[in-house]
Amino acid sequence: MMKRWLSAALFGFSLMAQAKMPVFVSTDWLAQHLDDDHLYIADLSDGMQYARFHIPHAHKVNYAWLIHPQNGLQLSGGSHYMRKVLSQLGIAPEDTVILYDDTGDLNAARLYWELKKLGHDKVALLNGGSVAWVLEQRKMTQHPEPYHKTSYPLPQHDLTDALTAVKRDVLKAIKDPNTLLLDVRSKEEYVGDPRDPRSGHIPTALHFEWINAIDIQHKFMEKDRDTLLKQLAMLGLQDRHQPIIVYCHTGHRAARMFATLTHLGFDHVRVYDGSMQEWSLDKSLPVKQGPAP
Repeated sequence: MMKRWLSAALFGFSLMAQAKMPVFVSTDWLAQHLDDDHLYIADLSDGMQYARFHIPHAHKVNYAWLIHPQNGLQLSGGSHYMRKVLSQLGIAPEDTVILYDDTGDLNAARLYWELKKLGHDKVALLNGGSVAWVLEQRKMTQHPEPYHKTSYPLPQHDLTDALTAVKRDVLKAIKDPNTLLLDVRSKEEYVGDPRDPRSGHIPTALHFEWINAIDIQHKFMEKDRDTLLKQLAMLGLQDRHQPIIVYCHTGHRAARMFATLTHLGFDHVRVYDGSMQEWSLDKSLPVKQGPAP
């Protein structure tokens, strides 16, 4: 009886281990699993691009559906909102969800972050997205994939707090040398405009533009791990257990960098949902201009 219980327990553990997905899967992986049961492919390219061609079986997902505007800010709607969105899209907890777009997984990473907050482990980004798929001359279609509504449940273990930073967290991080702030906007945005005193960056934040993680010359794929780790080490990001809060303007680009850092093994990364759209509006909060943190 004990042996049977141990066998069942080990089998259950094995299934749980198999459920874990890498952050990125290759085009070869997707091609081999394209017809698998419980595989859900989401295309987050713009509508015109999806209509022209998309990966077979891919459902169209608009980036705007992932945002729940609040008080004029573009924010995450939280678990209750996202479960409704996922139910409308036809995503179920048992699905392996593969996300892609045509901009280096920039849009797709937002849904990746949202699913991770819900504890959905079987989710990954397609490395290179549709750019890599097309350049490799793989099969495309114009046939739209229908939605079959589900009832996505609220998770027992919600990770929203663990993966999201709010204003008070950022204020604490400014004074905490153990927590690193990372601004992933353009250099121009980070430096700020002298004519606009509320432009610039959050004090102490390091700068690493999100697109530097992508090899644009090589099918918009993620740069290799060693290259990225060296780039980040030059900034001072070496401790993969260090708390990191990443931000941009609306959390869009920050979610993409969340995926990169998670891929590299950084295990304490949060996205500041409000980002600079929220921070710059509050005149009581400090803003720094110039190239220095």
